[in-house]
Amino acid sequence: MSSSSPAPWSVLTWNLHGSAGPDIEAAARSIRAQAPDIVVLQEVRKHHTEALARALTMRYSWALKHAPYTRVMWWRSEGMAILTPHLLDAVGHTEISDDQPMRSWRRRLAQWALVGRADRSMVMIYNLHLSPHQDADSRRSEARRVAAIVEEIGDDPPPIVAGDFNDADDPSIIEVLPGVEHERPADTNPSESPSQLLDHVLLPANATDVSVTVPAGGPEWAAISDHLPVTVRFALSSARPGG
Repeated sequence: MSSSSPAPWSVLTWNLHGSAGPDIEAAARSIRAQAPDIVVLQEVRKHHTEALARALTMRYSWALKHAPYTRVMWWRSEGMAILTPHLLDAVGHTEISDDQPMRSWRRRLAQWALVGRADRSMVMIYNLHLSPHQDADSRRSEARRVAAIVEEIGDDPPPIVAGDFNDADDPSIIEVLPGVEHERPADTNPSESPSQLLDHVLLPANATDVSVTVPAGGPEWAAISDHLPVTVRFALSSARPGG
């Protein structure tokens, strides 16, 4: 790679199914093996996020999605997280569902952050967990809201949209969301014997050298989560100043 070539980026997305008590040590080993620049997690509890950040030596931002057991059992609240070994800034999140109560699992968020590396390249990462596959109308409405958020924030630095889209057999979701799925991942759910694709990373159209990694699945993955992680590697010249 020449000095003028953009250094590759890597983004890993994973629904950790936090209510099932995931094996955090195994999750950390799996993430570390991919050496991602950015990790986005869905259905993750705050103490799980903190433990992963320590194990991986990463910064993190966690956002509360819903708290079904009230503040008395705060540790059972679930949320979404962005982790990175790089600069983490301009973090934010907002509800994208229709004013769901905080106790409801139906409440949905979009979470975002700016990630900047030592080589001065930057991206804006968006973390999503859209409504389940049987609720197509809500999912499409949420995707449209995300598209509006990304448009308002802008495309400098370039946006990466990732997460659990819950979109098996529903191609309309990726059509609405910003970005392109340059290479379709393998199926990601259920993790023991995957039969549907729910998890994605969407990149700007000018991304190059794109490759996608998804484990084959099996009982060892089911012990961590009911989803498999998706890791996408790519080059993006527009992520560099003046790119």
